[in-house]
Amino acid sequence: MGMMQRGALACGATLVVLGMAACGGSGGGSGVYTLSATKSCLQKAGYQTITVTDSYLPGSAGNLRVRLTNTVHLLSPASPTGRGPEQEYVFLVFQKTPAAALVTENKAITLAVQSTEHYAVLMTRAAAKAGVGLTKNVFYYTTTGALTQGERTKVTACLR
Repeated sequence: MGMMQRGALACGATLVVLGMAACGGSGGGSGVYTLSATKSCLQKAGYQTITVTDSYLPGSAGNLRVRLTNTVHLLSPASPTGRGPEQEYVFLVFQKTPAAALVTENKAITLAVQSTEHYAVLMTRAAAKAGVGLTKNVFYYTTTGALTQGERTKVTACLR
């Protein structure tokens, strides 16, 4: 075996090892996360989940809504309607491939920027991107503002 062949073999082996390490925790060994395994983990952690349909950001492998608080808020007497604080929901869009999830992220960012323009508010694409999450084949976001670090951690801890 020549020097170049050994180098190519070593490089290929390194890529395989890195690829396997990057896929740790994924369901089914396919390198992508699944809605069912992620949903199960989130439920075991005490979070309410429901499979939903999203016509704006449909997931080819499903969509999931997660309530990331596992406590019930008391009604706020200061609220004019007597309603409690805004629910802490995160929406997960499962695609079949990481490339499809990236397309979904770009579409979501475009929609966010366009919706703020409607209200004469300027939001940059960078600001919108900073407020969402993308991990492998899963795009996730909230409808109440940018994802917090706590929300990101809760979601990513259960991606399977």
